[in-house]
Amino acid sequence: MLSSPTRILSLSLITLALATTGCGGTEMEMEDVAPQASSEETATVESAACTDHCDNCVLFARCRAPNLPYGLTYWSDKVAVINSNHAHVGCVAMIPTSHAYGHAAFVADVDTAPNPNRITLREANWTPNACTSRTGTKDSLNIRNYWCPAGVHTAKCAGPM
Repeated sequence: MLSSPTRILSLSLITLALATTGCGGTEMEMEDVAPQASSEETATVESAACTDHCDNCVLFARCRAPNLPYGLTYWSDKVAVINSNHAHVGCVAMIPTSHAYGHAAFVADVDTAPNPNRITLREANWTPNACTSRTGTKDSLNIRNYWCPAGVHTAKCAGPM
């Protein structure tokens, strides 16, 4: 049998391991850790652990975009972090709803053909308690604008931030 200090150390290491993945616990328990891969690599990685958050759009988006700021409970919080008016893979779309919370969805793909410019979102809880995908234009998806991680804007951008 393990002694108490050994058990506490073991539990502390397990808790630390879960907290640093960016895909576990509650929003306030997780530390925002910069991704190790480039933004494009991070954006295309599908993590089975992210499906643990199908009941919370922000936690689901943060699992795919680990640098998404914290404190995004209400729509006003989501609007406050918007830093781009156009989509890139790896950004998070902010979508107004009839609720005070609004919605956040991960941008999984962007078809940059001029007409129509189609965006694929991966999201949680748009359909209650489900992880889903939708594709459409910025207007048809009712996207207000985007939070994008540092480094996604390049010389190929379609417009100003």
